[in-house]
Amino acid sequence: MIPVVRPARARAVVGLGALVGLGATLLFGGAGCGTSGAKIGVREATAHADAEGVQRVEVNVHSFYFDPNRITVEAGKPVELTLHFKPVFTPHNMTCEAPEAGIQIDRSVGIISFSHTKHVRFTPTKRGEYNFYCGVDSHMRKGMTGTIVVR
Repeated sequence: MIPVVRPARARAVVGLGALVGLGATLLFGGAGCGTSGAKIGVREATAHADAEGVQRVEVNVHSFYFDPNRITVEAGKPVELTLHFKPVFTPHNMTCEAPEAGIQIDRSVGIISFSHTKHVRFTPTKRGEYNFYCGVDSHMRKGMTGTIVVR
């Protein structure tokens, strides 16, 4: 077998092509590609009031699901959600429209955001189950939804 020797310029072009391909994969791999929320089971968190009386819950916002996607809180006690937006290049939000229950959430990050953590506070006033979702493009249809359960 005769070894194939490529000229230095050809090796550089092949190396550059591989580098560009890797860069595109890293850049666009997180921009819309992700696990559908429909494939993720229920991941539940029950909030407990801290010494200040605030019910705190950490929520990881992925492409395309929330973790946890079911949050149980008590009525009449303040709630603080800390939203950690994981994707760097994909915009997301968390929306819950239940003003009759004291819950109004609309927090988001843009396409390239360097502030990936957002906080939202509310005091639920009415027991029940209230849906939240990502309202960006078709993310909700991909299963990027969840439920706030007020007891």
